Amino acid sequence: MASLSSAPLHAQETETVASQGGVEDIVVTARRREENLQDVPVAISAFTGQMLEARNISDISSLDGLAPSVKVIESSSNTTTYIQIRGSVTANPNPAYEPAAALYIDGVYFGKAAGSTMDVADIANVEVLRGPQGTLFGRNTLAGAINIVTQKPSGELGGKIKVGAGDFGRRLLQGSIDLPRFGDFSVKLSGLMSERNGYISVSSNPYAGIPAQPRTVSRLGDESNRALRAAVRFEPTPDLIFDYAFDFNRIRNTPGSGTLQSVGEGGIFDPNSPIYSGVPLHLYVQDGKRPRTAYSSAGVDNAPLYERVKSYSHALTGTWDVGDATIKSITAFREMDWGQSLDLDASPLPLAAAASDLDYHQFSQELQASGNVGEHFNYTGGVYYFSDKGDVSNPQQFFGMTLESEALFKTRAYAVYGQVDYTPPILDEKLTLTAGLRYSNERKSITRFASAAGFVTIPDGTHGAKTFKGTTPTFIAKYAFSPDFNIYAKYSEGFKSGGFSADASDIRAAMTPYEQESVKSYEIGAKARLFDGKLQLNAAAYFDKHVDQQIQIFSPTLNGFVTLTANGARSEIKGFELEATARPVDWLRISANVGHTDPRFTEYYAVEGGPNVADSWSFVFVPRWTASASGDVRLYKGDDLQVNFMVDLNYNSAYAALPYSKDPTYDPNIYSTRADAATVVDARLLFSKIPVGKSEAEMSFFVKNIFDDASRIAGIDFGAAFGNIVTRNYNNPRSIGFDTTLRF
Repeated sequence: MASLSSAPLHAQETETVASQGGVEDIVVTARRREENLQDVPVAISAFTGQMLEARNISDISSLDGLAPSVKVIESSSNTTTYIQIRGSVTANPNPAYEPAAALYIDGVYFGKAAGSTMDVADIANVEVLRGPQGTLFGRNTLAGAINIVTQKPSGELGGKIKVGAGDFGRRLLQGSIDLPRFGDFSVKLSGLMSERNGYISVSSNPYAGIPAQPRTVSRLGDESNRALRAAVRFEPTPDLIFDYAFDFNRIRNTPGSGTLQSVGEGGIFDPNSPIYSGVPLHLYVQDGKRPRTAYSSAGVDNAPLYERVKSYSHALTGTWDVGDATIKSITAFREMDWGQSLDLDASPLPLAAAASDLDYHQFSQELQASGNVGEHFNYTGGVYYFSDKGDVSNPQQFFGMTLESEALFKTRAYAVYGQVDYTPPILDEKLTLTAGLRYSNERKSITRFASAAGFVTIPDGTHGAKTFKGTTPTFIAKYAFSPDFNIYAKYSEGFKSGGFSADASDIRAAMTPYEQESVKSYEIGAKARLFDGKLQLNAAAYFDKHVDQQIQIFSPTLNGFVTLTANGARSEIKGFELEATARPVDWLRISANVGHTDPRFTEYYAVEGGPNVADSWSFVFVPRWTASASGDVRLYKGDDLQVNFMVDLNYNSAYAALPYSKDPTYDPNIYSTRADAATVVDARLLFSKIPVGKSEAEMSFFVKNIFDDASRIAGIDFGAAFGNIVTRNYNNPRSIGFDTTLRF
């Protein structure tokens, strides 16, 4: 298990396990039914709501570093997350492309990376499943899945209110209330409001003689989040439960775009170059680590810089217990408005800017049955339907020339799946065999328009459509030597749908579909509880073969090179993961994990029809090493006060921030933008169980990034054609704050 994933999901387990002095059990739903984490033959890390709340983790981006071989990156956007698991990630930010790792909330699939950096107001637990989950979870789980489960109404009066403050203008107000059950209904309301100022101030143009754009924001990285959730449970009989949830999320940020790191020597922005353009961009270069000022001014057509998300979702889950089987229906609808306006060159000069605007709708319906047949068979099966529609506009400006790009994309997908566990009546029933299969069918269509400097390059209404199919099996053999120790071997496949190049700039590139991407994964693992449950160890090793990887390549035309998405790569990725949680004494809990990822391309064609450059091409957002360690020490325990001190350390090695060449003579290459190795340490002092009348209060004081690690996490190299401009983004500096919570 990963960092401090030790608080139990079910409150009634707490006293029993704690009195035994061991690590508490955690119940997960990785196989679409409730099981003990240690019994599931899947590489999975679980984090309970108690652990997440203690560290103010309420959105996806904050999960970075908690699980091995996982990297969650925001890059230059605070509203779009790239989830990389075991070397697989979709790095193209255009919302028409499919993610490699899936995000689920209460069993509902969220289809796009854009807008996924959202606050979830009341989390019960989070599960991070590593490796392909193509049978039970389905579409776009090539790398794995993150499954978030929210708190359900209890039917008993209770709640909490939490307020917080800190430097950089941090303000937090969070609360929830459980209403008493009335008739067959229970209701829970939750909400969250948070604000934080960005740490980068935007300076006006300091050179009076140089015409420049006026600044449109005073800071970069401002965050303003609102989340609201209403959960209703209808229980007409003990065997039939309906759970309805309404979620609202609104984000109003300024971009996290960074600072200008350099301009290329000998290029058009180098004043000592014979091809110097006369544009004095070099004056705005900022040396040093993590500059606290920037010159980013405006977006396309001098528009203000912004990031925004507004989303609404409705989900209805019906669960019917019919004895040896459980029937479940999950119906969901989501609507999202997402947009951003960026200054790409990080200067007050009108050189490079971009914007995106997305209107997105999705609907899904799943019918599922699970249960057992006799004493030896367990099964899960179902049918799944998904549809979405997105209208995205992506204008860009370079040297005053405007490039317009519009795409209307649609998906109609369905799947049929089933999985069976068989425990044969041999070997003392210690062997369990699992077999599963999913068939997926997806129809993708796109309608495009594009122009450059007023000249139409893709006529409005240009339309393409194609169907993609995939079959993803899973086979697992698990042997339990005892209730506390088991080993397993797993073979699984993953499927990521094909599509069309939504950001291509000519008709051929836009209407040439790319095929689905697939992976074949081999994994072995072991899970153990030792010393009467005081130590818990999990280990896994894997080997993945990726086929028809979707990459962006250059395609030569009569007018020069254009980019398109194609199946231009194959790769092999191997690695291992270790996780440990220990509770040697009642007042101390420690945990740690480490993940090693060793990726290698076997084929990579950066140019259509060009040479195979697999040996020199890099994987994006993939550190070879990730590690974390945590400690929770109870300093004092009394009837009316408990004091805990918690510390968390997260580490990742350096990684490529862009999918460029590792050859330093190639332009562009990874070295100008490569993300740094980072070691970040956080700490928190928690005072809990403080009586306030009939209620209970707690106070915590925290420091994030104690040693003020300044690591570059992303960057952009524009290449020789645009003067090798390089911009950079850094992690957040050290911050302090406090929170006070009242539970009633």
